[in-house]
Amino acid sequence: MLHYEITPLDPNGHQFAVTIRVTPKQHEALELKLPAWIPGSYMIRDFARNILDLHAEANGQALAITAIDKQTWRVAPTDATVQIHYQVYAFDLSVRSAYLDQFFGFFNNSSLCLAVNGHTKESVELSVVLPQQLAHWQVATGMPRRSGDAFAAGTFKADDYESLIDYPFLLGELDIHEFIAGGKKHAFVTAGRNFADYERICGDLARICEHQINMFDKQVPFENYLFLTMVVGKGFGGLEHRNSTALVCSRKDLVSKGIRQTIDSDYRTFLSLCSHEYFHSWNIKTLKPKDFIPYRLDAEQYTRQLWFYEGITSYYDDYVLHQAGLIDANTYLNLIGDTLARVHRGVGVDRHTVGDSSLQAWNRFYKQDENAPNSIVSYYAKGALIALCLDLMIRLESDGRITLAQVMAKFWQAYGANQQGTTDTSFAEFLAATYELHLGAFIERAVTTTEPLPMIELLEQFGIDVQRRPPQDDTGFGGKPAAQPLPVALGAKFKGSAAGLELQVVFADEAAHEAGLSAQDRIIAIDNLQVTDANMREVFERYQPDDVVTVHAFRRDELLTLELRWQAPKANNYILTVADRKRAQGWLALAT
Repeated sequence: MLHYEITPLDPNGHQFAVTIRVTPKQHEALELKLPAWIPGSYMIRDFARNILDLHAEANGQALAITAIDKQTWRVAPTDATVQIHYQVYAFDLSVRSAYLDQFFGFFNNSSLCLAVNGHTKESVELSVVLPQQLAHWQVATGMPRRSGDAFAAGTFKADDYESLIDYPFLLGELDIHEFIAGGKKHAFVTAGRNFADYERICGDLARICEHQINMFDKQVPFENYLFLTMVVGKGFGGLEHRNSTALVCSRKDLVSKGIRQTIDSDYRTFLSLCSHEYFHSWNIKTLKPKDFIPYRLDAEQYTRQLWFYEGITSYYDDYVLHQAGLIDANTYLNLIGDTLARVHRGVGVDRHTVGDSSLQAWNRFYKQDENAPNSIVSYYAKGALIALCLDLMIRLESDGRITLAQVMAKFWQAYGANQQGTTDTSFAEFLAATYELHLGAFIERAVTTTEPLPMIELLEQFGIDVQRRPPQDDTGFGGKPAAQPLPVALGAKFKGSAAGLELQVVFADEAAHEAGLSAQDRIIAIDNLQVTDANMREVFERYQPDDVVTVHAFRRDELLTLELRWQAPKANNYILTVADRKRAQGWLALAT
């Protein structure tokens, strides 16, 4: 058995101390390796760069350690029990790595715990030891406990290294609120100052969890579940784990007692995030691509199936909120319109398939730059649209007897309960064999080509009218009607300031691109008059499509003088409304 001891050693310097105790096999030279990435976040992170002062000893004698590559070390051979000591710099306030300061700590074991090659199948103990000044801190994790009181420091256990790195830890003066959903104990745990209405939030989370558990026929792949949440001034993110999720949110995302009675967009976004990560308990943590069995964490690991695992999850995150009664049909349709607008704003959807987007997540989706809308498609967003199409097609083909939710429950039982793993064609083959639904040709086209999805036609068959309209301005595209669209479009997303309009994205073949403007340019004047965030709308309203203006802009510290021909605004907003309540009923929950 391996034993890891983790101590929040230096909160001011953001450093955890780690000790590993391991007994070598017959004068074995131990090889230590830290993962280069964490499952669920498909980018090489090189966590090993944060390791400091690595040294080892046996029987009180120092052992030589040699670096083999950027994340691997070899310890000189011995027959005695080896103790390996090091610190880890932890100042990444995200769900992917580790963070420590005077207020709270968080870590994924993939960032702190070196694997010992040849010993990764052995059972593991992990002890959290709090120094005197942090003795009042609490400890929250889904990792099974061996000693210590609930939510206190103590010793925990895991079956092997792969299990070990799937249990994040949250430390600090925690707010812990437990609730029951589907007969399972859940807890919403927060670190960081906030003004949350915990009773309201736990009630809403319970409805989400209960709905998903029922959706999967009460087949629950965990005994208890934790929402481990770091609350900050500004932040957002989530990462799924086997019986918990790690979350970062802004204070404004958590509904406050007596202030907001309705679910506004900030709180809805937080609930959607929780719904998304919870759904992953079935769809990626247990049901997963065969390509990921087992995980190989020292280099990229490729699959073309992320559109399925993130796309279907992205479809259900908001749909569950609607079906659970937390958002109404109009709000839900607005969210579908937002997804349509995001997918189709830019020519990336016409250049990049979701299959390739899945495969190339490592260097394209997770490393997006200012040209991303012109070059890639999101396997999250377009995957969600494919999932919506599948749900509607399954309902149509089965005369309303079968839904995608029912299929997912059976598919999980066939492939996920035993972690068999799926191939690129497993889902289509399952539909055909189990339900005599032959949607393989659609799935193949949707995933491997850039052909448009039959979204609008399908929605119309369910009584939903889809209208495309100009947005309020170049930055305001989405799923809601614009109150007063501008008469012209710049063809660029921008951020206004007193110093001008800072261009963030320039869309291919639109006005700014044709004029020679680039992302990161700063427009300071149009037709020799200053333009700022405060007067931008007034300036744009002076013109009509095909008017030609002189634009002055800075690129870095160089002043540009360019000629720009205004274009008419494109219909980048997708407005969805219920046109036939009878046909929409069933897919949507409509008040009678």
